[in-house]
Amino acid sequence: MSSNNSTRRLGRGRQRIPLERIENDVQRNVSFSKRRFGLFKKASEISTLCGVKILVVVFPPNQEKVYTFGSPSVPDVLNKYVAERENRTIETNDTEEFLLSQEEANIRNMNHRINLLEEQIQHEMNVSKALTEAAKGMPSISNLPLAELLPLKQKMETLLSTVRQMLNQRTMPVQTPPMPVMTTTQSDNDVLPSGATPF
Repeated sequence: MSSNNSTRRLGRGRQRIPLERIENDVQRNVSFSKRRFGLFKKASEISTLCGVKILVVVFPPNQEKVYTFGSPSVPDVLNKYVAERENRTIETNDTEEFLLSQEEANIRNMNHRINLLEEQIQHEMNVSKALTEAAKGMPSISNLPLAELLPLKQKMETLLSTVRQMLNQRTMPVQTPPMPVMTTTQSDNDVLPSGATPF
């Protein structure tokens, strides 16, 4: 028995083939045929076991023939794939159109708000300019006698009330009312500052 064991050649067993292109044309074609058959067999098994539709298309290099396998058939699976892809394309187009319309509506809304804000800014600038111009022709309050300050206070309160009403109505552009004309009676005790003229 020991002589039998010693003369027996020990094989290397099943070896893993490195995954690289086979350079020999004959060996490559033989390997392609065997592996194509094995691939189609595995596709058939998964279709049968799991009840799925499957399509395998193989384009061999340097050959015009195309190898296909389909379960239940190649046209059946191919038509289903094309139909579902077209449906997905239609759904994607609908979604893109909806998003585009939403974006355009948002842009229009923002433009409208910007225009309103610009009008309000312009209105405020006009009011400020009008008030600045009106203040240039009036004498300083510190130079007015006490008897004239009380009527001036009442007129300013009236003017403030009018401006608030106009702002509440939000009418644009607001025309500023003319500044009230102050009339005073000059007494002998009132002394006008130099360059000041009575109302």
